[in-house]
Amino acid sequence: MSSYFILPFNPGTRKLSLKTLNSQSAFRAPQRKYMPIYIKELEYVNELLTVRVRIHKEEPEYVYLKVTETALLVSCSVDTDESYLSRSAYFGLLTMIGPHETFDFEYHYWPGFFDAVTGVCKFMVITKMQGRVVFYLKARYHGFYKPGHDLPVLSADLSVPRKHVPAILESKAKSDAPVLGFCLADMRPKAWGSNHWPFLIPYVGVLDKNKTAVKGFESYVFNDQNLFLTDLDDEQYQLNEICFEMKKIALMEHISIHQASHLWIVKDQIYGNHFKQMFELWEQAMPILAGRLYTHYYFTYAMRNVKGKPRKQELKPCTFRPEIPELCFLWKEFEGYYKLELRFKLGKKIWLPSIDYPTTFFANTAEDPKTFYLLNSVTDCQLMNFFHKTEYRLLIMKAHYEGRCKEFVDHLRDRYRFI
Repeated sequence: MSSYFILPFNPGTRKLSLKTLNSQSAFRAPQRKYMPIYIKELEYVNELLTVRVRIHKEEPEYVYLKVTETALLVSCSVDTDESYLSRSAYFGLLTMIGPHETFDFEYHYWPGFFDAVTGVCKFMVITKMQGRVVFYLKARYHGFYKPGHDLPVLSADLSVPRKHVPAILESKAKSDAPVLGFCLADMRPKAWGSNHWPFLIPYVGVLDKNKTAVKGFESYVFNDQNLFLTDLDDEQYQLNEICFEMKKIALMEHISIHQASHLWIVKDQIYGNHFKQMFELWEQAMPILAGRLYTHYYFTYAMRNVKGKPRKQELKPCTFRPEIPELCFLWKEFEGYYKLELRFKLGKKIWLPSIDYPTTFFANTAEDPKTFYLLNSVTDCQLMNFFHKTEYRLLIMKAHYEGRCKEFVDHLRDRYRFI
């Protein structure tokens, strides 16, 4: 295999499109006659995927695929060179693409991860299952960076750190009248449905006999017109107005199911104006919110579910704290790679952010996931969101470190504490 036929991927991805394949070959599937094609992935050694291709009753041929950052390199046991794609290679790739118009080779993209002499990768277990090669990264090696993957952009604008503001404490209820509480509406953005950023919703609740906890809910408050309570303090009126502004900009733009699998799912929107505006509203809300007695957490799954009457089984008590978490990083060097881990500091203690209950704009811990600390800046929020997708760690092969990765880490060192 001294030469390969080159098929470029869609820009910024490892996706091969049917359009690209057809533009590089005159072969086409027959329009009327049925011609079965059988493919089977045989092995993956030294970044090379071997696929057996059998067209109808013909003898099988072998197609060899190497995934690079920008293109698929194709060779074959017959006919393929840098200027010609064989019939077996074409129909093998056509079958992989199937009815979806593209095939994502990100799964087969492991540049520099294999020992050039032994062909072995110490970071993963490779096996075969139902005609496919399957990769299992060992648990401690999850989160590897690959060339071409996105890294967060750190703004050059070093904003003034947020100052700690004492919470404005709410007085305890003196009667059995309904009270006004506030609910954090949260979800995990997905490539479907009505996604939204975390935002606050006021609600009207009924207290228990001790007047210390909400035992039931009467309604959400989406505007002044459906708020029937009149005996409110200035802070409640102010917080209501912030909530109404949040809801106006909470809905996210549609996330396409065709977004590349390696991409940070909200990478485009998290640098947008709505994200910044939402964080600024949370900054305004926190001094008041941290002193409220009646606060809850609601995992909505989608914006379309935020309606009607609150259901007790869905709203869970939570706490907002006025302390400001400080992001910091752990840096470790191992044989062949570096490990960068994100943590946050409260007082003298360092915490791992919650993996199971991440909430954009906030830091929380696995030990107490319903206690929320508003992050210090928009950049902190962007970093927290990025690192969560790999359980708050980023592994970088030493061979990939120079260039973009080193520049990213150097920028982090300039702005954050490394431990």
